[in-house]
Amino acid sequence: MSLKFKETFSKRIIEQAFNKFNRLGSCLSGGKDSLLMTKLILDVVEENGYRQPTFLLCDPIPFKANEAFCKRLEKIFNLKKTVYYTELLKKRYLEKAKPFGMDKKNCCYWLKVKPLEDFIKRFKIDGLFVAIRWDEHPERAKEKYFSRRRKPKHTRIHPILHWTWLDVWKYIKKHDLPFNPLYLKGYTSLGCKVCTSVVKKNGFKDIDEIISFIRRRKAKERAGRDIDKELIMERLRKLGYY
Repeated sequence: MSLKFKETFSKRIIEQAFNKFNRLGSCLSGGKDSLLMTKLILDVVEENGYRQPTFLLCDPIPFKANEAFCKRLEKIFNLKKTVYYTELLKKRYLEKAKPFGMDKKNCCYWLKVKPLEDFIKRFKIDGLFVAIRWDEHPERAKEKYFSRRRKPKHTRIHPILHWTWLDVWKYIKKHDLPFNPLYLKGYTSLGCKVCTSVVKKNGFKDIDEIISFIRRRKAKERAGRDIDKELIMERLRKLGYY
C-alpha cells in the first residue's frame, strides 16, 4: 500500500469516529506515532468542520525535553483543549507506584491506566484515539480499528494500525513535521523516562539517518523500552494500557 492510500484509509477511520461518537479524546504523547495521528485528525477536523478532540498529552514521568516538545506542539497545532498526564496524577497514585519503574505492572497501572480512566470520566469521553500500530508489538498486532472497552465504558479508535515504523518517518519527512528532538539523541521509541533508553549511542544527525537506520534494520523499534514491561504487555493491555 502506498503512503497516500494509508493516509486516506486512516482519515476514513477518523471520519467514522467523528460521525459515531459525541465526545472524542486523543492521546498525544509527543512521540512520532501520536504526532502522525494528530496531524491526520486535525486535517480531518479542518476538512469537515468538526470540533477538535480533547487531547491528553505527554507521559506520567516525562523527559523534560518531551514535556517541552508537547507544549510546543500545543502552539503549532493550535490545540483547543488539553490536559497533561502529570495533572492527573493524584498523590495516592504516586505513592502506590513507588519506587517508579520497579514493579512494571503496578507502576503502569497507577501512573498510566488510572489517570487515563480519570481523563475519560472527567471529560465524558466515549471515543478515544490511540496511536498504536500492528507492527510495533505482538500484543498490539491483535488490535482492531474500533475496540470497545468497559472500564470505563468507551471505544478505543486506532487509525494508524496499518502503518509501519518506516511509513511514519517517511510521512514526517514528506510533510516536514516537527518531531521530538529525543529521536536525534538516539531513541527509537519514547515512553516514560524510567523505562526508556537510548538505542543508538551516538544519536542521529538528521531524519534521513533515522530512515536509513530503519531500512537497514539495525535494531528493533522498541529495543530501548524496558524488557520486563514488554514481556507483560498482554497483562498491561488487559488492565487498560494502550
